[in-house]
Amino acid sequence: MHRLKTPTAVVEMALQARSEGLGIRATGRVVGKAHDSIRTWETRLATQVERWSPPAPTASVTVESDELYTKVERNRPAHESEG
Repeated sequence: MHRLKTPTAVVEMALQARSEGLGIRATGRVVGKAHDSIRTWETRLATQVERWSPPAPTASVTVESDELYTKVERNRPAHESEG
């Protein structure tokens, strides 16, 4: 983003907090910026949603799963499985 002096990670965190319902002044306290700056980011970036893309993570990402669900035949009602 041109003319954006704050690191994109900070802007992203602020916008994420706002989208989760955190108030504008509380968001300013959390990210260490003035609430007017956050309001300006929201206004400026709302018109540029198509071009706004936070940076991709530089580290590799590993996804692990510890549970496996297998469906055998069909789901049976409770009274059929007791017999």
